[in-house]
Order: sequence, then C-alpha cells, then structure tokens
Amino acid sequence: MSRAAPRPLRLALAGFGNVGRTFAELLPGPYGRALRAEGAAPVVTAIFTNRHGAAIDPRGLPLGRALRLVRAGRSLDALHRGAPVGSALELVRRAPADVLVELTPLAPATGEPAISLARAALGRGLHVVTANKGPVAHARARLVRLAARNGVRFLHEGAVLDGTPVFNLVERCLPGARILGFRGLLNSTTTRVLSGMEAGATFEAALAEAQRAGVAEADPRHDLEGWDAAVKACALANALMGADVRPAAVERRGIGGLGPEDVRAARGRGAVLRLIARARRDGRAVRVSVGPEEVADGDVLVSRGADGVLVLETDLMREIGIWEGAGGVDQTAYAILSDLVAIARGRRRR
Repeated sequence: MSRAAPRPLRLALAGFGNVGRTFAELLPGPYGRALRAEGAAPVVTAIFTNRHGAAIDPRGLPLGRALRLVRAGRSLDALHRGAPVGSALELVRRAPADVLVELTPLAPATGEPAISLARAALGRGLHVVTANKGPVAHARARLVRLAARNGVRFLHEGAVLDGTPVFNLVERCLPGARILGFRGLLNSTTTRVLSGMEAGATFEAALAEAQRAGVAEADPRHDLEGWDAAVKACALANALMGADVRPAAVERRGIGGLGPEDVRAARGRGAVLRLIARARRDGRAVRVSVGPEEVADGDVLVSRGADGVLVLETDLMREIGIWEGAGGVDQTAYAILSDLVAIARGRRRR
C-alpha cells in the first residue's frame, strides 16, 4: 500500500532573527525531511519582523528570497500579498496557518508580546511553538488550558537549554515520575565570566571575552543580575513541577559583586563559584532561587566545557542529569523542529 501524500503544515513565523533565519535555512533540507517522514509538508505562509516588514502568502513564501532580502537589509513587503500588515498581532490574526512559531525578543518582566501573540493564535485554533521563555515563565498554565480548549498544543522545548531535550524528556520518558526539585546552570554568560576569572582574568576582561565569543549580549545586565536564569527557572518550575511562579517572586542575586578574589577564595576551599538556579517543593508551594554558590569541584554542575547543566530530582528515578555543550541558534532552531514533529505526529494519530 502506498503511503498517503504529506498534508501541508502551514507555519507563521513571528520573529525572523538569528533563530528564525536558521530555522528557515534548514527547513527545505533536513528539517523538511523530518517533518515529511511524519506526514507533514511544511510551508511558511507568513513572516513578521520588527525591522524588515512582513509578508503573507497563502501559497507559501519563497524562503530563499526572504533570507536574501533580510540579509541585505531590505523589506519583506515585496513578498506580501494582500492588505499591509501593521503588527505581529495582526499577522497572527490574519495568517493562513496551522502553527504559530513565536520567536519575538524576551521581555523578562512581562513575557510580552509573546503572551498576547500566543493567546491570539491559540484562540483561533493554531498550535503554538515558541523558543521564548517569557510566556512559559509568566503564563504557561493559562496558555496550556487555552490550547486544550481549542484542541491544539502550546509547546516550548527551546525555552531552556536551547534544543537540549528537557521538557520532552520529562513528558515522554518519565511516566509517573514526580519532579521534586532541580538545580542547574541555566545562564552561559555567568558561567563563562566566572570560568574566565578562574583562569586569572578580571571580571571586566572575562565579560569582554564572553561578548567577543558571542555568548554575552552587548548589554549583559539581564544575565549578570540573574534575571535570565530566574525566568528560565520559573519556566522549568511551572512546566515540570506544576508551579505558577513569576520571575519577580524568585529569590535572586547576580554575580556583579564578585571578583577574582572571591573566585580564589572558593578555589582555596576546593570549590568553584557558579550562578545556580534551584527549585524545591515546600508543601504545596514551589520555592525558586537564583544566586552564586560555591560548588565542590567534583560536582556535576562544574562539568568543564558545559554551557548548561540541569539536575532533576525525582521520586522514582532519583537524580537525572542533563548536560549541554556550547549552545547556540542551531540548537534552538532544532527545538522548534522537535516541537513541530510532535504536532505532526499528533495529527497523524487523529
């Protein structure tokens, strides 16, 4: 018996930065093959950007041309069919799509505009895949309920540790297990800065090197002050532990007050300094904290060459460690693919 032809899987991209462009580059090749193997023929029908316009075409946008336009600093409006698109929210409401791929910049304090975009998409029966930790940290429970009411899914594998499977691991591979807590290195900038000071650099020199390597942002305050790790920790606690914790409620300290003398003192005690995110059940509540801690040199959290480490404490499997090497946009783009594959598999079972 011949296999049925793949069904179109229409994608609307809100955001076309590094991750979105990497995803678009790989979609015609390996990503597309992975989806077609699950009975889905991916086609991008809409793209919104903050600086390069927007485009909608129900027949599918030419991704190669879209990439060339953006790289040349030109507008995607040349590819658009129909009335002009004034905002990302308008695109979500109008796009002929099955899935919203949400890739807008993070607003740590609010999770917007990602939350509003996800709500609008789910409300009109679109699946939502996001690499944005903001909506997971601020509104996951509400968005999951809205998705269930409309028969679609809200997926977010790329929100923490790039594409390293965390949420999928727990959902698919730990049936019946309860997550009691976790500890981890969730921010690569602070790990690089502290490691640099261990090697003899000043704080400023270690930060500058992290920026040259493309790990740290030009404005690294969210990383250094612990906000990035706090948002990720909330996303993990909310998704894996059923919590409803907001970043503002996290007990948070950054590494801005640390210097080489602190690193040397820790080393003298057989330890290293790391910015550690923790969550722990406390009765019915879940307590989340982020701050610098001394960690024994042989601890799994001090794995050399790791940009991210997460240790899950479970009731049935004790501790499970997840290790990520040098993360980047390729890994985050892969997380989008893994969520789309889950959606495609779900469609095949119906």
